[in-house]
Amino acid sequence: QPNTRPIFSADYLKKFLARPENVLIVAEQDGVPVGFLLAYLLDRVDRDQKMVCLYEIDVAESDRQRGIGRAMIETLKSLCKHENAMEAWVITDRSNLAAVRLYESTGATADPGGDEVVYVYGPENWSSR
Repeated sequence: QPNTRPIFSADYLKKFLARPENVLIVAEQDGVPVGFLLAYLLDRVDRDQKMVCLYEIDVAESDRQRGIGRAMIETLKSLCKHENAMEAWVITDRSNLAAVRLYESTGATADPGGDEVVYVYGPENWSSR
């Protein structure tokens, strides 16, 4: 099956990363990327404090179950603490057991309801467990 991901240029990536609200964390092994986390710092209208949307996280299949996802989330939580963020959140389905285990094991709590679940990291979670 052909790769359906869009191709983007190095110039676009530089422009994307130059924006302080865009967060890209890349995990590498021996100089080779094995995972990434994409998040966004979001301004709030009701307070001078940001929220963080953990938009996407992925680890190469061959490198899963080695703590790479956990390490990237811990890096994001450190950034949240540094930015004095109000909270960070991520959406997944309860049926995505790998994601549920990852988020719960890194200190997130789930909002109850339906199949969709929103995990929230509050300031009490910025430090490692």
